[in-house]
Amino acid sequence: MVGLLTACPPQLGTNSRYLLTPSPKPRPALELVRARLGDSPVDGLTIGWPPAFPDRIRNVITRSGTRRRYVVPCFRHGDREAHGEAFEEEAAFILLDACPGIEFQEQPARFTFQWCGETCQHFPDLLVATPQRCEFWECKRAEEAERFWIRKRSDRLRELLAPLRIGYRVVSGSELFAGSFLDNAKRLRRFAKHLVSLSSEAEVRAQLDRERPLSFQQLACRLRSASPQSDLMALTYQGDLLANLAIKLTMQSQLYRPSDDGILPWVWQLFDTDRS
Repeated sequence: MVGLLTACPPQLGTNSRYLLTPSPKPRPALELVRARLGDSPVDGLTIGWPPAFPDRIRNVITRSGTRRRYVVPCFRHGDREAHGEAFEEEAAFILLDACPGIEFQEQPARFTFQWCGETCQHFPDLLVATPQRCEFWECKRAEEAERFWIRKRSDRLRELLAPLRIGYRVVSGSELFAGSFLDNAKRLRRFAKHLVSLSSEAEVRAQLDRERPLSFQQLACRLRSASPQSDLMALTYQGDLLANLAIKLTMQSQLYRPSDDGILPWVWQLFDTDRS
């Protein structure tokens, strides 16, 4: 079987302190969440936001300390970096940046809430948003996610956020590393900077309008592009092509065009029991 082509734009190591020059683009779904929640406390919960949003409310990357930190360059909404404190956060950043239709911000807010008769503070790892759905995520190792107090705190935060129509989820390593989602996300992100010509895009649409689905190999062989495999990987990263990312992308993977209803972000499949 012929392996899929790979391309490697400059990327940072997991502990790099050489930061990209940021060039972020607007993330309207996140800004909509911020505007909807506002600054007023709700029953039992106050949400503190960074002065400029979307941004981190606290920094996790420092030049001191022995604890490992993770830096992931992100490309979908302009060049920026996501900073995390755990391997699970790094995996979440990669998956979310590879998924079209998703916006996310790490260390987005501070929760102050009443729990067990005490005032508690919590910094969720991520805010994940689309125009139709938004959730705060806390990324944990699989064994941590099952701890009694983690589950009870999650229940309390879900209860407090429910009137705001915002979700709260503990995302475990067993979900983040399931199937081939993460491996496929890493490969797709290598083509984030690959430019696809308008003629190649039109040719892909025409081929899939005539016959769908087509395998990666069938479609690549029909394109007159100088780099058909790279074009198809870039179009899949952009969301102009769809594939089943729960299984490894190969030359035999079936490719589709999105429906008229738009892109359903595949990252939500991480939490589906049936990914086939």
